[in-house]
Amino acid sequence: MSLKIYLEIRFYNMIKINVLFFLLTLFSAMAFSQNMDCSRFHEGKFRIADTRAGVVTIAERKGIYQIESSEALKLIVRFKIAWQDNCYYILRLDKVLRNENKLNIPSDLEFRVKIIETATNSYTQEISSSLTNEIYNVFVRKIY
Repeated sequence: MSLKIYLEIRFYNMIKINVLFFLLTLFSAMAFSQNMDCSRFHEGKFRIADTRAGVVTIAERKGIYQIESSEALKLIVRFKIAWQDNCYYILRLDKVLRNENKLNIPSDLEFRVKIIETATNSYTQEISSSLTNEIYNVFVRKIY
């Protein structure tokens, strides 16, 4: 076999390998970038275990409202919920229904919540608020 034929065969084999690698990369990216279906979490009752604050909150989400209650804080608040997309929503304080500990709740309180991972009856959310620039993750389990 001549050197020219050898180089041509090697060149075409490299092209095939590069095309194959490109296609595998493309298909892998498409598989991992599938959108999560968060619609099953748009309504229902949820247990939010905020380990950072050491508080368990029960949230009931129905229509445009989310009511959150915490026995530890003796607090019940109602938020208006605005879904920005299937897995991202904003909570804006609508009304303080109970505040026995007289906690200072700013009237413009807002939470930005992104569901980043889902399971059958639970999800992990990334949350930030108007109170701080920090973003942290919280585990949420759907009760019903």
